[in-house]
Amino acid sequence: MKLINDYKVIDSAKVVQYDCVTDDIDKIQAKITEWCSERKVDVLLTTGGTGFSPRDVTPEATLGLVQKLTPGISQAIMNESLKITPMAMLSRAVSGIYEKTLIINLPGSSKASKECLCFVASTIPHAVSLIKDEKEISTQFHKQLDCTTNNESRIPECVTKIACRHRESQFPKISMKSALSILKEHAVLQYTENNKIKYPTVWIFSTGDELESNKDSHGGYIRDTNSVMIQQILEQDNYKGHIFNYGIIRDNWNDLCKHFEEAFNNADVIVTSGGVSMGEKDLIKHVLKEHFKSQIHFGRVNMKPGMPTTFVTLIFKDKKKYIFCLPGNPVSAGVCTHLFLLPYLRSVSGNKLIIHSLKAKLTHSIKGLDIRPEYRRSLLKYENGELYVSCLTNYQQSSRLLSFIDSNCLLQLPSSSKQANVESSTIMDVILIKSIENTYVAPILKEMNLCIEIIKKEVITGNTKIEQPLLYSCIDDVLQLMTENIIVAKTEIIPTSSAMGYVSYSPINSPENLPPFQASTKDGYAIKYGNYRFQKSNIFNVVQVSVAGTVPGCQKEIEEGECARISTGAPIPPGANCVVQVEDTSVETKSSDGKVEITIAILKEPKLFENISSIGSDISIGQRLLDEKTILGPFEIALLRSVGCEDVEVYVCPSIHIVPCNDNSAYAISHKLKNMLEVSDFKGKIFSHSLRKNLTKFTEQFDCVYDDGNPIIIFCGNVNEFCTVESHIHISNKTRKISLGFGRMFVGCEEKSVVFLHINTCDSESIYNCVHLFILPFLRFITGRKKIISTIKTKCNLNSDYLPPDKFEKAELHYENGDFEVTCFTMNHQSCLVNMPSSLDQINIKLKGGKKTELDAIVAENSDYYFIHY
Repeated sequence: MKLINDYKVIDSAKVVQYDCVTDDIDKIQAKITEWCSERKVDVLLTTGGTGFSPRDVTPEATLGLVQKLTPGISQAIMNESLKITPMAMLSRAVSGIYEKTLIINLPGSSKASKECLCFVASTIPHAVSLIKDEKEISTQFHKQLDCTTNNESRIPECVTKIACRHRESQFPKISMKSALSILKEHAVLQYTENNKIKYPTVWIFSTGDELESNKDSHGGYIRDTNSVMIQQILEQDNYKGHIFNYGIIRDNWNDLCKHFEEAFNNADVIVTSGGVSMGEKDLIKHVLKEHFKSQIHFGRVNMKPGMPTTFVTLIFKDKKKYIFCLPGNPVSAGVCTHLFLLPYLRSVSGNKLIIHSLKAKLTHSIKGLDIRPEYRRSLLKYENGELYVSCLTNYQQSSRLLSFIDSNCLLQLPSSSKQANVESSTIMDVILIKSIENTYVAPILKEMNLCIEIIKKEVITGNTKIEQPLLYSCIDDVLQLMTENIIVAKTEIIPTSSAMGYVSYSPINSPENLPPFQASTKDGYAIKYGNYRFQKSNIFNVVQVSVAGTVPGCQKEIEEGECARISTGAPIPPGANCVVQVEDTSVETKSSDGKVEITIAILKEPKLFENISSIGSDISIGQRLLDEKTILGPFEIALLRSVGCEDVEVYVCPSIHIVPCNDNSAYAISHKLKNMLEVSDFKGKIFSHSLRKNLTKFTEQFDCVYDDGNPIIIFCGNVNEFCTVESHIHISNKTRKISLGFGRMFVGCEEKSVVFLHINTCDSESIYNCVHLFILPFLRFITGRKKIISTIKTKCNLNSDYLPPDKFEKAELHYENGDFEVTCFTMNHQSCLVNMPSSLDQINIKLKGGKKTELDAIVAENSDYYFIHY
């Protein structure tokens, strides 16, 4: 038996401590006396020892001490517990007053004890004030209670009376085009006083009694993946506004009202997931419409997945608020974040392009289209200058996060009312949600003429020896040379929720089944189906309720002619073998107060196991979730969290120390270099040091660098000699402006070592080339990336009068009319290196016919138009 008083459910309660006591009446009473008489606690909560076992003696110990019983508290806990499980009737818990302390017995189950305490938590402060005769506090409580009572009286009947709920949605299904048009009308660009964009503050929370936020999820609970996933999608999109993740809000009218009001006080855009369908606990639309008098612009969209998506606005304290209510199924929430929330936030942030839409050739035919236009998770590849899309045929259900792992786009499929099938090679519209998988390798990576010198310093004599230069080496050879015996990849274990952008070290398999029990995929009624039953009658008695969060195994077995009202995600009661959705039923009889359904009629004969997901149907124990060297994005992290993977082993991102040497031009180089690395996909820390005139005492002055885990030092400027360098390699190509050195530095007798890179130039073009051809690919390789350089075919309008041959030209890369195109010599955003032909004759040959020239380009940065995967 455990005595506790550390439940943090009572506002401003002082948490003291907890203690454990064996199941012995005398010892329990001694501990209660100590806490009540000596420590004089206001409230003493006990957990456990309230059942039928011979060891369950907590009620007897409590009854032997209390001077007054408080049966109302015990009765309230019993009444509410019976609504969750009939097993509650087996509890013998009591409550009472001993001296000035309120004592309440709670069940031993962690979940049950929290639930029972929550049932009476709001009255405990008032009970304590009465026991201590604090009249002022008591008066304040009554005023608050009157306010709450008045608020609850405004809850609409469709919420309080289950039997009166709508069988069909009141909201019409509008087209995706209409929904986006509505969003566009409300996407108002806001500016601050200095004509700078004011980015809206975003507040995110998930709703559901079935959700848990930590690894202790058990029973009928599932883990909340949506709130973190939505937040990380926004962060991955480089949204610059403040984002608050509030976590989980329970499906309770007053809780929703309270937390919505808190969100409106602190944010401009509120994003919810769950609670927008037709289930018993789906209260979001009712709360927003009835309590806050908001305007629901649309409550359903004719699409799959994500039909219940809702967009709402309201005026709160003279300020307009925008609410995106997304479905609770993880895939639906992820899809709708990309289709609705991101375009809206991009628009109000001043982005010209708000949807990353491309055209690609379908690799296979698709048959059996859905009646609703569908956004199917698919794989987009770039091969030899063309984009191809392959539809993932498996795992398209809205609960299966696995469908996101092998996909990088949403394939837009038409409704079956317009066409029956889509043929192979059809040009389709796709919306990017991840980077494009790039399989094209430009010839330049293998044909570039590089001069490689191996420079060795003899430590004893101090002489420097330069070995015979290697010529005609390609970039792949150099990168392999850079990584061989230079640096050993290291790994670390970090929290999964903090792993976005890192790379997984090894394959990851699921430690559990998902779902862990048979669950309903629809709001409706679980029945025991038999053909003979429907030949006699289609009327069923409603005998129990199964909601998300109900503990499996604590339910009554369903007999013939009986049914259980059930919500999406709730466990299937024993005996039931199918679920009939709400839309296919009608209420036949109700209770006298009109609140409860007594019998229902099933209007459409069901099928065996219809709308039931079996144990492990989404993910089974031991199933491969992620392969090694997988880049961890929002969907990968959500998948791991959904099965309880709280930690993940990833490649370490080393710290980079940039050291300018000798002159001020080197200092300018170091700043340019730091800026380029910071906007790249590199996750490690970057430090910029002050200018160094002399490196002879470098090891003494930079001990902190060597102690920084797995550091890399980049020297900028002219370094005449490295007193601590045993050997290094220098790469050069004069025509293409490449000059880079690399090697390993050794520190004293401790034989510490760090990798160093050396840029011996102050030319901006050379720095840009070295960073994107060597430094970033090197960093990507040692942090686990499979692909480290992305090259694509581009189209370009060339002019031989001012284009020098045989070099890399910085350019702006964009996507237009189904092709990647570049605009050279712009002073605007430069996102690629274009490989110019080796002679003017080749340029002139390419220009004949007045057509755009096809040239290879190395992707330097992702743009608003596309994402190229490194």
